Amino acid sequence: MTSMKVHMRPLDLSLRIFGLSHFAQTSRVTPVTENIPPEKQSTRRHVLPRILRVYCICICCLLVVNVLRYIPSFWVGYDFVPNITALRIVFLLWFTQNAVTAIVLFVFFDKNEHFERYAEQYNRVINDSISKQLKTNPGCNKTKRCMIRVLVIGWVAVIFNTVSVVLLNFIDISPVIPVLLCNPFPYNSIIMRILGCLIHFLSSGVWALPVVLHYSLTSALQLRFEELYRVMETTALDQCEDRFDILKNVRQKHLQLCEMVNTVDQSLSFYIGNVFTVSMGISCFATYVVINDIDFASNVSEAVLFIFWIASSFFQLFFISKNSATLNEKAHDLSSVVFNINLDGATMQNIAQVNLLVTKLHGPPIGLSVLGIITITKEMILTLIGVFLTYFFLLFQFRI
Repeated sequence: MTSMKVHMRPLDLSLRIFGLSHFAQTSRVTPVTENIPPEKQSTRRHVLPRILRVYCICICCLLVVNVLRYIPSFWVGYDFVPNITALRIVFLLWFTQNAVTAIVLFVFFDKNEHFERYAEQYNRVINDSISKQLKTNPGCNKTKRCMIRVLVIGWVAVIFNTVSVVLLNFIDISPVIPVLLCNPFPYNSIIMRILGCLIHFLSSGVWALPVVLHYSLTSALQLRFEELYRVMETTALDQCEDRFDILKNVRQKHLQLCEMVNTVDQSLSFYIGNVFTVSMGISCFATYVVINDIDFASNVSEAVLFIFWIASSFFQLFFISKNSATLNEKAHDLSSVVFNINLDGATMQNIAQVNLLVTKLHGPPIGLSVLGIITITKEMILTLIGVFLTYFFLLFQFRI
């Protein structure tokens, strides 16, 4: 059967293009076996991991240097242009977010084995004896289609963002774009403009593809939780003779999936925290500038740029929050059907299995967290939306 690692290979290749994925330096996880000729195994085991690791380090250093070179542009520059401080702050925040994202993913790929452990756990979950007894569908075709679809969308976002900036940079529709890309170096230089576009392409990939990684990992888990719910829903819990055996298997499978959720949370909680912190900062600051400082009649290009940043930051934040909240909801879905089970003729062991499952479902939230502090749920999304709307209307009221 095709392994999870094979399904994620296109995404893994895309991440490596932008220096976001490489082989772990040391691994305590049993790797998923692949059909590699013996004569190629030695070369791949020693040479390719080192090259990828060095490449990832170079990308991280480049992104950090990009942040550092941008800081002086607030005060000095070869072709210093005043009165665009707000846009410089937004660009600096975005560059900082991408640098932190690259460093966080590098550390987790280099020092931890969370992503390898996820692939190992997933293959065990869909291929063990419990899956055969529950008659779940381990084909993973839907999982593969979801991964390919969202990867295509991610690449479309990267290409669209890059092409738009290249056109704005060289056609001179807006003189602000070359200044923002090249600061503090001379924006009239063709070489600086080309380098600025290349860095923007790299930053776009670092910004978009981790969102694809997050969706791929969470969507696979959501489908597995849905399978468990369908098993419980189609089982006649009030009269089926094997209902307690089915319930025991469902509980074991649910525990395995919860362990995978914990693995993903360990891998992505710092990345999610980075997105929440910086994206909310960009959205709030850009909203303040649009309401208080932008004159739409005379500064159309700046207004469009700020609105684009608000929309893109909110989209990234909402996309990650929505998928994380959906995973939390799917993990607790069994609580709506487990109470329908008929306990007539149940032994103490059967009742203990029911109690353990109910305790797990109604215990601490199962899902992804922000820095391990708070689990992302739909209630949390509504709270964030309410806070932002309050902030928006307060700004708008003072504007009036």
